[in-house]
Amino acid sequence: MTRIEVQCDWLMYYDSVPAGSPSSTVISVLSVILMLLLMGTSFLIVPLRKRRKTQVTGESTNKVTAYSGGGVRIKCKYEEGYETNVKYFCKGKLRPCADQIKTGVKHTWVHEGRFSLYDNTSAKVFWVLMRNLTVEDTGTYQCGVDKYLQIDTYTVVEVKVKADLNYGRSNESGYIGGTVNVSCKYPEYHRSDPKFLCKIVDTDVCTYNTSVKESEKWINEEHTSLYDDRTNQILTVTIRDVTEQDSGTYWCGAESDWESDHGYMVYMTQIYLRVIAVQSSVYPVHLPPTPAPTVLPRAFLVYSFIGVGLLLVTVGVITAVYCKIRRQGSATVRQTNEDYVNFSTFFSGP
Repeated sequence: MTRIEVQCDWLMYYDSVPAGSPSSTVISVLSVILMLLLMGTSFLIVPLRKRRKTQVTGESTNKVTAYSGGGVRIKCKYEEGYETNVKYFCKGKLRPCADQIKTGVKHTWVHEGRFSLYDNTSAKVFWVLMRNLTVEDTGTYQCGVDKYLQIDTYTVVEVKVKADLNYGRSNESGYIGGTVNVSCKYPEYHRSDPKFLCKIVDTDVCTYNTSVKESEKWINEEHTSLYDDRTNQILTVTIRDVTEQDSGTYWCGAESDWESDHGYMVYMTQIYLRVIAVQSSVYPVHLPPTPAPTVLPRAFLVYSFIGVGLLLVTVGVITAVYCKIRRQGSATVRQTNEDYVNFSTFFSGP
């Protein structure tokens, strides 16, 4: 109301000034400048208000611990009534911070670079996935709810990425119908957290059905079993009756206070599983059955040995007789030759 009265007084004074006078010209110029200032202020007042004032939700800052080369899935809760608002995840301590991803899409994973966002309006929560982490990703982030012409609400998230080479990548292989065993080492920080093995689907989103929440106890889910050895900090996963559909990229991970409003999932070890067919199944070769060995009776073996012995004796006797006859024949020939010589001498005389 005051603004209108001032404008009315200004117009009454302007009407009292004679047209074409110097005062009239000055007043006209001042009026134009005043209107431009008012218009500029009206355009700046809302952005300045949104940048300088934000409302923080939650009692404390969320703290997330992740590892280089891995990934992390952060939970961002928001209040009822803002299901249709645009959600964003930005890096920086103060607003405006650098948006890493921002979307108004609901119930669908939206991807932008190494970041993904899923807004679940039914649970009034949106999840942010960070992949291929490096130490440089350490810093302060904000889960934000965009409120048009109002004060945004956000939750501060402190992300710390550790450089640890113990949780890298591995390759595994198995045959169709066989069994594959996978072992994943995890840090002391997640010793008491539930563990899981998830498979990458839908462009870098990792899904799983169950997790192991107790130490030294097998948990079975369809053809997969999980075992958490918290003493040695090793997660063992057994996949039975593997098929070609089981081939793909998996992650060993842990749920850190996931049931709370500030929980997160950390992905530590990447595993690539390759399931191959048995070579003989391509071109099967049918070989004739091998005959069973013939077992001879014991009596037959005895008689065989006796027969062989008699045969050897007979051959020996025949050989001895033959040799004796041959020697006697040689002696007779010599005697006959001597008699022939004597007889010739007798007839020929001295």
